[in-house]
Amino acid sequence: MTTIILTWSAMVLLVYTYAGYPVLLWLISRLKDPLTTERGTTNSWPSLTVVISAYNEEAVIARRIQNLLDQDYPSEQVEILIGSDGSTDATCQVVESYRSAGVQLAAFRTRRGKASVLNDLVRLAGGEMVIFTDAATVFYPDAFKQLVTGFWRYPSASVVVGELEMRSSRGSRNLDGWYWLYELFLKGRESEIGAGLGASGTIYAVRREDYCPLPPDTIADDLLEPLLVRLRTHGDVVQYGAARAWQLIPERVTDEFHRRVRSGAGIAHVLRHAWPLLLPQRGVVSLALWSHKALRLVAPWMLLTVLAGTLFLRHSPFYQWLLISQALFYGAALCAGWLRAVPLIGKAAIGARYFVVLNAALALGSVKFFLGLSRPTWNRTRRPEEEAMRADDWSEVMPDDAVEKQRPAA
Repeated sequence: MTTIILTWSAMVLLVYTYAGYPVLLWLISRLKDPLTTERGTTNSWPSLTVVISAYNEEAVIARRIQNLLDQDYPSEQVEILIGSDGSTDATCQVVESYRSAGVQLAAFRTRRGKASVLNDLVRLAGGEMVIFTDAATVFYPDAFKQLVTGFWRYPSASVVVGELEMRSSRGSRNLDGWYWLYELFLKGRESEIGAGLGASGTIYAVRREDYCPLPPDTIADDLLEPLLVRLRTHGDVVQYGAARAWQLIPERVTDEFHRRVRSGAGIAHVLRHAWPLLLPQRGVVSLALWSHKALRLVAPWMLLTVLAGTLFLRHSPFYQWLLISQALFYGAALCAGWLRAVPLIGKAAIGARYFVVLNAALALGSVKFFLGLSRPTWNRTRRPEEEAMRADDWSEVMPDDAVEKQRPAA
């Protein structure tokens, strides 16, 4: 009886986590009053500080800087601070070449991790608002103004998060792109009901006075910082889709796996520091944090529970069918590379592989965290845009309306 209860509990929680929660969010967003908004736009443009923590980004940092300098925002109101986290390539030299344009470099000799660099950069910041981004992202030309407008439109906002487009260098979406659309749906509905959680580290902003210093061992800074700000200010984390940026998707499954391993460790670390938001009195914020983060973290173990339970109960016809279904699912995931060219079945197999890789990485990441093996630093992978940059054809993967404006300085 215990095995049946555990198996069914795990199955119900899995279905809720990936399918039921989005439906529940949609229903709540239809019933609950949305966040209060102001109409129109603001004509007041506060001073901004843009901060980037960079490690060995010589291939893309010039493009990133030029992209920021080309923003449609009063230039005298913008400060750009780039911290080199112990870079061993020419990142510092490239950033220094933009000193005459007002770009400031903080070159840290010892590599400590992104959180420590961000803490130091924010201490140096002079802007009223701080915009967080990274070296691999490209902002649309009005991103600064839209982030500021987000604070105007939503008076309760303590954090404004822009929308990141995930693009493929081959000109089409891969499964990470589709998964990102699923995530954007969840983030958007959470924001509508006042339950916004984290940000994309590629494009979000906070008031400088609201910034909460991150623990040095932080892994998922873009999730922990918004939650710490929410705890401190009781303000909202707002998704504002008009503030847009884009980034290329990793092409290799191994790269995506390593990123998800860090995500698993990062979520575990965040829950350790932001656990008060899990308490029931936090209302919809608690619901979102449990459903979107905590249950995701234990989903791999629920999958194993279902598999073990159906193996134990395999003498019943229903559980035999359930066991065969799982065997076909995991088999398709394992053989996805060979099945890719088969119509329909190939796409289903690739989807199965993505789901399995995602959960395996989350499981490994959480295990590494609890064993004390996770670190705030990591070895970055080669990004698709780096080869394009070296070949000087990077404009082929950019939005048509941004190509000319965002081309790096010679």
